[in-house]
Amino acid sequence: MRKNLVIGLIITAVITTLSVVMADDGSKMEEFRMSLMMGSLVTGAVTGGTWLLQRKRSAP
Repeated sequence: MRKNLVIGLIITAVITTLSVVMADDGSKMEEFRMSLMMGSLVTGAVTGGTWLLQRKRSAP
């Protein structure tokens, strides 16, 4: 689970950095907030889903 969380956080950081660099119309802070929020949601969903699957597999 920690590995998935770390991978998700790295992907979030990359997406956030790219979207802020590409936003050249002065809305860098808005782009930063949106991409950080979306990345966090995706990371949480993937980590939570993986955790649930592992829990179901280990249940008797």
